[in-house]
Amino acid sequence: MLPNNEVRVPPPRAAAQSAVPRDITADFTEASSKLRTGQLVKDETFTLFEAVGALEIMDSKMDSGYIAPGENQAQALEDNYDVRRDLTPKQVVGLMDQLLCHEMAWHMGHPLSQTLFTSIYIDKLLWPVPRTMEDARFDRVPSESPLVSHVLRAYCLALIKSCDFVHARVASEYFYEEEDFVTQLYNRSLLSAFDSSHFYRLLDQAVDWVEVEEGIDQKVRDAIRSRLLLRRDFLASVDQDLEILDTRSTDSFMSCLSHLKALAETVSLGTTVPEAFSLKLQRKLASTVPPRPIVHIKHEDAFAHMKRLCQDAIDLQQILDYRGPSNFKTAVWTLLSRKPQPSVYIRSLLQALIVSDLTILGAVSVKQFLYDDLAELVLPSSILLRANTDEVEVPSDPRFQIAQQMEGFVKRFAQPFVDTVRCACLNRCRIRRTICHTVIDWDNLQMEAEELDLQLQNLSAEPALQFPGGEATFSYPLSSWAYHQKLIQLRLILQMGFELSIYAPEELPGVYWYLSHICSTHLAHLDRIRTFIVAARKRDLVSSSSRAENPAQTSPAFHKSFLYLERLTTHIIAIDAFAIALHALYVLLARHNVLPSASSPEAYSSDRLRYELRMKPFMPISLPELVPYEEYQREATLDGDADTTILDRASKAITEARKAWEATLANGAFSEDVSSPTREPSIAIEEDWRRDIKDTMRACIGASIAIETVKKALLGDSPPSEKKPVNLQVVIPEIGSKTQWHDWWIVPQISENKTANPPTS
Repeated sequence: MLPNNEVRVPPPRAAAQSAVPRDITADFTEASSKLRTGQLVKDETFTLFEAVGALEIMDSKMDSGYIAPGENQAQALEDNYDVRRDLTPKQVVGLMDQLLCHEMAWHMGHPLSQTLFTSIYIDKLLWPVPRTMEDARFDRVPSESPLVSHVLRAYCLALIKSCDFVHARVASEYFYEEEDFVTQLYNRSLLSAFDSSHFYRLLDQAVDWVEVEEGIDQKVRDAIRSRLLLRRDFLASVDQDLEILDTRSTDSFMSCLSHLKALAETVSLGTTVPEAFSLKLQRKLASTVPPRPIVHIKHEDAFAHMKRLCQDAIDLQQILDYRGPSNFKTAVWTLLSRKPQPSVYIRSLLQALIVSDLTILGAVSVKQFLYDDLAELVLPSSILLRANTDEVEVPSDPRFQIAQQMEGFVKRFAQPFVDTVRCACLNRCRIRRTICHTVIDWDNLQMEAEELDLQLQNLSAEPALQFPGGEATFSYPLSSWAYHQKLIQLRLILQMGFELSIYAPEELPGVYWYLSHICSTHLAHLDRIRTFIVAARKRDLVSSSSRAENPAQTSPAFHKSFLYLERLTTHIIAIDAFAIALHALYVLLARHNVLPSASSPEAYSSDRLRYELRMKPFMPISLPELVPYEEYQREATLDGDADTTILDRASKAITEARKAWEATLANGAFSEDVSSPTREPSIAIEEDWRRDIKDTMRACIGASIAIETVKKALLGDSPPSEKKPVNLQVVIPEIGSKTQWHDWWIVPQISENKTANPPTS
């Protein structure tokens, strides 16, 4: 037991006098070059404890509070920059542009500690925390020059308030820290306590001062004015937030676009003030991370990012008119599939707009949204959706019991269904990862819906339908609808895997086969749904005739369902045919050993292990069942089929695919909503959708050319019985490259190989 004032210090460790440092870079490079791809070297004695212990305290690269020898605390934490210094008008322009670059870098996902909080001007406004607007000055004694105190101060305050609105919106929605956005404020407040009217007033005063102030060159005066107006309009844009549902105004964002053009033309007028930004400010922030360098982005990149943000916000308003569930989902997915993907602020705003106050777009209840989707796909003009406890209050009445059962269905299914739409607001990687989890939930939901269908069959007195050569069966509408949602998600898992470059080249034949397998399963399911809707339509006509009612009253609902099913079928046929064509093409390339390979050596992987890895999201699913590996291997490699048979399969499939995609394009992005008045068309979003389909059609043409190239190389003018040596060069284009027409359709670039031996990697 030691006395309170005694501290036991471990004895110092003597340095080894015989240790002589030497440069091991060349030795290390030579040793690492001998490692094979996938080979891992690990020292069993170097544990996690030692790895963490290797991080040194009192190292300037790791310890933000470290003060170097000979440097006092004041020198370490404070800069010599005087915020009261006079600035030239060109320097003010340069500071405004640099602050805008830091703001857009923050929007892109960089933390405030590396962007805006490195500005000494911003730091002086936020710390100490101002209690009034008068306190929010660069120096608490109002002695700055007018250009600084009136113009730059107003700009900086409005910038901070804009960040406050953006931060509040993003932080209230689903996002992924460090991936999408960094919400850490480092114990600083973004002037949340002050009303936005104060900032508009300061900006207006600054604009008025600039317009009448003498001694400023006219071009520089216009440059400062355009930057102040941009700041005002952008503040007004993010200030309206969810009020956009009521205002439907795009004026502020449109004005921002016009001002950005002026900024790009006058950016050369600005003079940079690099000493106004300091890395030392990080030491004053409440942060647990080591010092990080200041993030610098180009003016062109900042302007481009802000331009996309404003344009996406303008186009987002085309979604605000509810035109049915399928049209709504198509518009959301199309907008959020833009390249580059809309910024996290736009995606967060759309998340909030999708469900606002338990309503879709502030206009349709979540229950009605779910009912509309059911009516569109499986239950047109059905008693299940019309039953209401407000109209029928007798508990013994079947309609009362149906209404109660459907209320339970809504409580269980409404949130997962809405989440399938909101999921598109995540970043692309997280969309696929989320679907891999939610598809398991939908598998369980389908079983619950099937149990509910059994109860509703008796209550609704649904007659069984006799299939030719089969047993009588019922429609099971709710579980059929859930199965449809699940099949869409399974297809998205596979297709987004191409977009995210998950699959190795040698895996492409098998994945495209599985995509075709899911599509064929989906097509069979849609045929079943269509059969029961046709039967329901016939029963409805007979019932209307017996009651002397006009059958035209219910025909629009059935007409809408038939149109929707036809559009779905055409689209899935197009996907199925294209997948079959690419599957056959890749099988031929793999069979003749000209398909590049990117896998680890066989000692570290095998086809079976890769199949289990790729099908991991499919394994827990009860329906459709996972294809056994032996069957998958046989079908994916087209075992037993001759090359001529596979070539014929590919040629027919690509021809069918081109016709189906042309029909899909002719159908348009949005279906006709026969139950609602004519709406304004979503021009920009529909143009994005058409561009996506046209890119797919270009991929079809590229695949057709590739198939013909392989056909010529395999057969040429030789008889089918004679085998011709294959001399082809195959390049798998990278996602985003000019030779890649569509992210979901990986069409190989095939040409005659001029070398003696075809490449294998």
